[in-house]
Order: sequence, then structure tokens, then C-alpha cells
Amino acid sequence: MRFVAILLSLALVVQSAWAAPVVGRQDDLTLYQLQISSPGHAEIDGRWIASNGSTLGLFVEDQPPVQVFTLESEKKGLVELHTYPIGIVDHALGLHGPPGLLTFVDLPNPKMGDPEDGTVKVWDTFRVSDGKLVNEGEGEWCAFPLQTGGWVVKWYDGSLAIIANYMPVEILMREVDKATTTTLIAERQ
Repeated sequence: MRFVAILLSLALVVQSAWAAPVVGRQDDLTLYQLQISSPGHAEIDGRWIASNGSTLGLFVEDQPPVQVFTLESEKKGLVELHTYPIGIVDHALGLHGPPGLLTFVDLPNPKMGDPEDGTVKVWDTFRVSDGKLVNEGEGEWCAFPLQTGGWVVKWYDGSLAIIANYMPVEILMREVDKATTTTLIAERQ
């Protein structure tokens, strides 16, 4: 009976350790916000990418910019973008949708679950070059207007004919001041 009690105690300790925040790791992270660059299009140029549910873009509602940190991908030379602050559930930015035109999204537990047939789900194929975020392979970032106002960001590889209005954009990775980040997080709680 005593052995069972010890095992149960140990199980509770191990479980709480797994669920505990990774404070030490968070202090050492370099954080970024993602900014749209589209010279000549003042309505979107310089705006910060935010999340509206799982979709990333530029929205009418006043929402804080998405904050991310990079982790080396298992794919050589590529990175993953994970959201900050770090919670119990891992969130990574990724691309999801039909091949050719992928929506920029926030993916909870990105390594879990396979995409549905006919769709693509990737989160480990980003590259940062000269401060700009790109996806592996051919293509470009585009902003598509929403009927409700705002813009949704997608990755377009040129393989589909698009009849909707859109603007080619670049996504800039801007390093975040840690003091500002801490203040913003404390204000939201």
C-alpha cells in the first residue's frame, strides 16, 4: 500500500512538472513581431500582423500583434515560428489550405493531426533572410481584402489562377523590446 502511495505522489509531481511554464527558456528568447511591407499601399504598409482566431492578417478590430520566437526546424536551414508567451499548448505559425494558395495561420499543437485530403499543413518550412520571412520554395506573400474590412495573409506559389483582388507584400521580422513585451503581457492579465 505504501508503494502505491509513493507512486501516486511521484505521478502528481511529474505531471505538474510537465505542465509548468518554461520560465528560464522564455527569458532567453529573442522575440519578433511581423510587419507588412507594401510600399505604395499606405493602407497596409507598416501594419502589424495579428491573429483573429486562427487566421493571421490585418484586421479592423484593435488587436495586439502576434509575437513569435524562432526554433530550428528539423528541415535543414529552415525555422519554425512559435507564439509567445509560451503556454501549456504549443502554438506555431503555419500555412494551411489547398496547394498553391495557403492561408497564414496559428496552429495549436502543430505536430499533431494530419491535414485533410487535398490540403497542405506546414509550420516548419520558413526561412528568414535579410529580416524578411519567406516560405521554402517558390512563391510570395499576398494580402487578400476581407469583405468585413482588413486583410488576410496567404502564401501564393503561382500555380493557380487567382481572380480575386490581392496585393503582393513582404513580411518583415522586427525584434521586440523585452521591457515592452513584459508590460503588455502584464496589462492583458
